[in-house]
Amino acid sequence: MQHVDTCKLRGELWKALRKPGALGQSAALLVAVSGGADSVALLHALWPLQDQLGIRLHVASLDHGLRGEAGQRDQAFVAALAADWRLSCTVAAVDVPLLSREWGVGIEAAARRARYDFLAQVAKQVAIDCVAVAHHADDQAETILMHIARGSGLRGLRGMRPVSTLPGQPDIRLLRPLLGCSRADIEAYCAQHKLTFCTDASNSDLRYRRNFIRSEIIPRLQRLNPAVVGALQRLGESAAVDQDFLMQQFAQVAQPKLNKSIDRWRIGKADYFSLHAALRRRILLAAVEKLADGSAGLRHDLAIELDAWARDARVGACRDVGAGLRLRCDYDGLVVEKSGAMPEPGRYRLVAKDTDIKLAAGQTVSLGSISLRVGLAAETGQLASLQVPAHAELRLRTRRRGDGFKPQGLGGRSRKLKDWMIDRKIPRLLRDQIPLLCADEAIVAICLADTWQLAEIDSPVGSPRISIVLA
Repeated sequence: MQHVDTCKLRGELWKALRKPGALGQSAALLVAVSGGADSVALLHALWPLQDQLGIRLHVASLDHGLRGEAGQRDQAFVAALAADWRLSCTVAAVDVPLLSREWGVGIEAAARRARYDFLAQVAKQVAIDCVAVAHHADDQAETILMHIARGSGLRGLRGMRPVSTLPGQPDIRLLRPLLGCSRADIEAYCAQHKLTFCTDASNSDLRYRRNFIRSEIIPRLQRLNPAVVGALQRLGESAAVDQDFLMQQFAQVAQPKLNKSIDRWRIGKADYFSLHAALRRRILLAAVEKLADGSAGLRHDLAIELDAWARDARVGACRDVGAGLRLRCDYDGLVVEKSGAMPEPGRYRLVAKDTDIKLAAGQTVSLGSISLRVGLAAETGQLASLQVPAHAELRLRTRRRGDGFKPQGLGGRSRKLKDWMIDRKIPRLLRDQIPLLCADEAIVAICLADTWQLAEIDSPVGSPRISIVLA
């Protein structure tokens, strides 16, 4: 093994932890330790720096339930190591194969999620807001290659960041202070300090994607460029700088055009297509990530496809984007929303779908913001009033298949209610909640926003009538 000055690893560690935004004001650091060379070296290098950094260390170790007794032995090793170094320690075990089935994800994804969930739980239990893991330069190269293989965008090309937040935990920082060190640096450090560590036999199992990339892909790439790990690191840093610039542009140019709520993000079509494609795609990516509460993201290839779909989508068209979300095209905008979200009422006064209420003379009905007074004289401030045959059966309902409407001013000609609503650009998702006043099944008034649209009413001259006041 080549000789490596131990100051290099500690120097990289010190530099990473002193960067702005790393430790911040934290008085403690939770260190994830599996027992392997990487995490043992990280813990050993951190141990003498506690006073200089003004922190205390707490060790956390999780047995994923994938290696039986071997996993239990590794965890016992970590617990003993922490005790030898007089460090507090929390250990736990989970059944990753079971979680994989329950969550509907692969073993690697389930292990990662379980690990971060465990670290978040321990951090909260011991009141620590900063977690350190032992990812290094070779891990970074593998991560970037994995992202390239699945068709990642610029954000994925960044790889892992030195300082980020624990997934799903915006108040807990996640530090990777060894990203500037190679696997060879770490192994040399362990050898020079005569550190004992555990070797995970599953690291040679090529069924796992990361192991396959480590054992098969990177060695082949090194035939083309022996320094490929460093090249991939530089790619990640370059992508991170470009991504940072694009996110600044997103905040300055795209964000002001967005209308956000807990259920949906909306942007006008003209505003959307005035933006560069890079910003349009980031709107879709950001909307899905936010509305899914960070639990899911939009694949970059799907973002490209949805952006193209939106240009030619018909009004009312929808696309499923995963995570219980959809992209919808309405008359003047594009909407990313939760699939079960209630329609946006805007200025419309809506009633429940399939509402059907029979009205009687002398009755006053209030339903939400709708008010009908039957058989009363017109009042000051009313929105509208009309007279219908006294014997007519009156109902307040929502639309049915085949409904027609005779708007005033068309000489008694009838139009399909669907076409009439389309002409007025009533969103399709709202049409089944628009209140209709009917007399003997004929629609005589439609509540449209803050007005009532009245129909031509056929009845013999001089026949008894009853007044209806609409508000």
